[in-house]
Amino acid sequence: MIEPPVNPALKLLMDESWTTLDSPDDLRLGEVMPAWFAGRMMADEWRFALLLSTGQVMLIRRVDAVHLSPHGLVLLDVDMQQEAEGFAAPGGVLVAPTGRARATVNLAHVIAAYEVADAPVELEDEAGF
Repeated sequence: MIEPPVNPALKLLMDESWTTLDSPDDLRLGEVMPAWFAGRMMADEWRFALLLSTGQVMLIRRVDAVHLSPHGLVLLDVDMQQEAEGFAAPGGVLVAPTGRARATVNLAHVIAAYEVADAPVELEDEAGF
């Protein structure tokens, strides 16, 4: 029987293990992101926003876990908001399209993270957004 070719890069990724951080008290979180970002967003269920490199804002309730690859890739498991609840952003707002609100985000694409619990109902600026 002829075996299918194996992509060496894929095999390398499968052979190496990832580290999962799922506690807001894990001190290793401060090594990969600002301490308030991970601790606050993992400890509380709140209304947070992630500004993505696309210009879109992803609304989330919390970060459930942080996954670290041996090569430096950082992935965030998040629980997305299901509604924008009047929140607006110039680049658009991402919310969960269904009742299944779990998502994984590559931290390299997160430009900023902030709380939006008291955000204005509509966003307006000089550009007319």
